[in-house]
Amino acid sequence: MTFKFFKNWGLVLMGLIVLDLFVEAFVFEWLEWNGTTKNDWFFILWWLIILIWFTYGANKLFKILN
Repeated sequence: MTFKFFKNWGLVLMGLIVLDLFVEAFVFEWLEWNGTTKNDWFFILWWLIILIWFTYGANKLFKILN
């Protein structure tokens, strides 16, 4: 149960990282937002999603181990 949870949790985390790299490499270049403050909303949202995902994983792991 724990290994399957971590495998799935890690795959989603990798997917989020790939999405971030794609947006930074292609979308921001296409919109010419690199080096500007126009992309600040994306990074605020990005770190909020990462924080939520980490909190979910830590809470689920705590419940599995107890």
